[in-house]
Amino acid sequence: MKVQYFGDRGRRLFGILDGPSHGARAGLVFCPPFGEEMLTTYARLARWSKQLADSGIAVLRFHPFGTGESGGSFADFHVEGALQDTATAIRYLRHQIGAKPLGLFGLRFGGFLAAQTAIRVSADFLLLWSPVVKLRPYLRELLRTRLTAEAVHLRAAQVTFSTQNMVDDFEAGHSVDILGYEFSPALYHHMTKEFSWPEAPNARNALLLHRSSERPSVASLPQEWTTGETAELKVVADLPFWENYSSVFPQGFADSSQSWLDQTLTHGNREV
Repeated sequence: MKVQYFGDRGRRLFGILDGPSHGARAGLVFCPPFGEEMLTTYARLARWSKQLADSGIAVLRFHPFGTGESGGSFADFHVEGALQDTATAIRYLRHQIGAKPLGLFGLRFGGFLAAQTAIRVSADFLLLWSPVVKLRPYLRELLRTRLTAEAVHLRAAQVTFSTQNMVDDFEAGHSVDILGYEFSPALYHHMTKEFSWPEAPNARNALLLHRSSERPSVASLPQEWTTGETAELKVVADLPFWENYSSVFPQGFADSSQSWLDQTLTHGNREV
């Protein structure tokens, strides 16, 4: 395990490189989930990263600018910046592993980042776990979470604001605190008006794993994701492990991913 900072001097990014850099059979950049989910999944994704490293895959786990141990504060975080940071991480890992296959992994919001980054930077493969397909309803969900949290600590009658009040604040150019995270107007704009799910995987091979309850979201994917030759969709039985700090490992997600990676990288049934 190698801990380091990389990127431009004014936009330093924190990263952890697991596994071999020289002699790796492939590289994989981990795109983390958003906000609290980045914290609830941290230990379990670190465990999976080390498992992948043991199989010869160099894994770079990084924090986008404004999150975790990277520079800036959460007020500096927005989607465009996170996409630029992911592209920086791809280039950094490419420098480490040379010409070996290089892919992107993303969980939840990180899945959206991975799919979007593949439009900008060449990726040999995409591996997505329960990705957030539509950012606008996801943001609404986060806003409702704040209301629920307020109702837990206060009587319902004492909660004097609504999701629309928060939207109005964003539209007026104000930041809004959501569960301790300062959401900027830029982040609101990017999540509601600027970015949408890509029309195609933009990688030679892609695996999208989802839970059965997420079928409506998956059904809204563009046709190239559901009927194209490069993308594979598969249902796993794991619980939504990102919702809590449990130590329960997402074995279904990990096993399906490892099997697909072995097939893609080793057996050559899906050429990279």
